[in-house]
Amino acid sequence: MKKPPELFLWILVVGILLWPMGYALTADLLAGFWQEVASGMIGTAAALIGGIPMALYIDRVIKHREEEKRAKENLVSERNLLRLIKEELEVCQSMIEERNANPATLPIQPLKSDLWHALSNSGKLQLISNHSLLNDIASMYYLVDLVRNIEAMAYRAARSATVSFGGGKTATQLLFEDARRFDNLLSTSFEEVFSGINAHLLN
Repeated sequence: MKKPPELFLWILVVGILLWPMGYALTADLLAGFWQEVASGMIGTAAALIGGIPMALYIDRVIKHREEEKRAKENLVSERNLLRLIKEELEVCQSMIEERNANPATLPIQPLKSDLWHALSNSGKLQLISNHSLLNDIASMYYLVDLVRNIEAMAYRAARSATVSFGGGKTATQLLFEDARRFDNLLSTSFEEVFSGINAHLLN
């Protein structure tokens, strides 16, 4: 079925072709009308009939190539973006391992998630075509930010007035313990996300 613009062009061509014929049948024309006028109109109509489909075909070819080019560019951008996300999460994984190795030490450097938030705010995450993978990554960063915020509160509590709660533990100790409760879940989630990213990059 022809699209509306193509249908309109065909109607226009047929109208141009039929107009001299109709005019010749209703008007008192000289004997040379067909040779002098109609033949030229028919030639013009024939040129339009041959030229319009060709122009439309060329336009479709150009648009198809542009779409293919954009798709390839988006694929390259998506792969680069996933590699950057993986690198940031690998930094977080290393930091969690250091925390597990030194459970009594309050970390000063927070978990890294600045790249993720920059990509989210800029709208670049729409480049990730695998929505299931995007959901896994977003869930991973939710945990990272959760631990990051708890550790930030623990650090502020350590620099504030010391208050002891039940069991003689301070706010800093309680918050730090809360943060460490997520370490096992983080470790498992890291591996799942890395596996998903690697599988997507290989496709």
